[in-house]
Amino acid sequence: MSGPQAAPRRLRRLLALLPSAGLGGAEAVTATLLRALAAEGVALHIAIESAWREGFAAMLGPGLAAAVAAAPIGWREAEAPERNLERQALFAAARLRAARPDAVLVPLPWPTHGLGFLAPLAAAGVPALAIAHLAPREPEPEAAALARAAPRGRLAWAAVSAPVAERLAACLGLPPGVVRVVPNGVAAPPPAPGARAAARRAKRALLGLPVEAPLFLFAGRLEPKKGADLLPGLAAALAERCGATLAALGEGPLRPALERQAGAALRLPGRVADVGEWLFAADALLLPSRLEGCPLVFLEAAARRCPVVASAAALEAFGEAAWDLAAIAAEGAVSALADQAAAILAAPEAARRRAEAAWRHAMAWDEQAMLGQYRSLLRAILD
Repeated sequence: MSGPQAAPRRLRRLLALLPSAGLGGAEAVTATLLRALAAEGVALHIAIESAWREGFAAMLGPGLAAAVAAAPIGWREAEAPERNLERQALFAAARLRAARPDAVLVPLPWPTHGLGFLAPLAAAGVPALAIAHLAPREPEPEAAALARAAPRGRLAWAAVSAPVAERLAACLGLPPGVVRVVPNGVAAPPPAPGARAAARRAKRALLGLPVEAPLFLFAGRLEPKKGADLLPGLAAALAERCGATLAALGEGPLRPALERQAGAALRLPGRVADVGEWLFAADALLLPSRLEGCPLVFLEAAARRCPVVASAAALEAFGEAAWDLAAIAAEGAVSALADQAAAILAAPEAARRRAEAAWRHAMAWDEQAMLGQYRSLLRAILD
C-alpha cells in the first residue's frame, strides 16, 4: 500500500529577470503573465534596465510598480558578449540571494540575451522558465558557442511559435522536443457599441483627416526587423494608389530617419497607450516585418476584426493558415504590400472574411489559454 503523496509545491515568490533592450511584445506578454500571477498571490521581484523601468511598470499597471527594480541586466550590443555575461551573472547572483525565489522567469527577446543568468541559476539550484519570443534565422556562431558552454541547471524552455522553438534549439544546441510551444494570446476587448465609428472619427480628427479618408496603421518598434525602413516608400505608394495616410505607432532607432521623410502621407504619432483604439480606427494594419515570433499586434488586430496586410515572414508563426487570416504579400516588397492594402479598400468583402477568420483564431486561443499553459509550466518546474 503506497504512502500519502506529497502536496505539490506552491509558487509563492517569483523573480523575473528581463534582459530587455527596449519595450515590445515580449515585455507586454511578460507583464500580462506577471499581473495574473500577482492576482493569485504570488510575490513578485522584477528586474529590468533603468531605461525601461518606468515604461514596464506602466505596462504592469497600478500596484505593481514597487516590485520593479532598475538593474544593469539588459543585453548591450555595444559591449562584448563576455562583458554582458559577467554583468548579468553578478546581478543575478545577488538578486537570487536577496529574493530567495521559488522560481525564476526569464523572458528572452533574443535567445542569447539572458545567458549571463544561467550560471548563477544553476549554482543556486533554483528552477527557471526561459521564454523565447524571437530567434535568428541563422545561428550566431559566437553566441551559440557561449550558449553551449553555459550550465543549464533546472532550466525549462518555451517559445511563442514552432519556428522560434526550432531556431532557439538550433541556436542553443538544445535536444529535440525540449522547447514547449506556447503561442501568444490576447483578451477580447469589452463590447462597446459604436466603438469603431467613434475611434474612426477621433483618430482621423487627431491627424487632421476627414472621417472618410483611408487610414492604414503600422504599430511596432521602428527598426529594420519590423520593416520600418519600408514605411516612407509604402506611405508614398499608398497615397498614390488610393489617397491613403499611413500612421506609424512606436519608437525605435529608425525614428530620426523616418522623421526626415515624414509628411502628409506618413505620420509618426510615437508610442501610444491606446493601440486598440487605433486598430478600431484603421482600415487595416500593415505588418512588413522581416522577422517575427508570434506578433502580438496581429492578435490585437484580429480581436478587433481589423484587416491585416502582412509579409509572409510576419505571420510565419501561423503556417499555411496565415493566408486565410490576412492579405499576404509573399515577397514583402513595398509594391506588393501597397497592392494588397489598396485591394482591401477595393474589395472589402474579402477583407472582412479574412478578418472574421482571424477573430475566430484569436478567440480560440486567447489570453486565458496562454496563461493556463504558462501556469502549468511554472507548476511543472517546481516539482
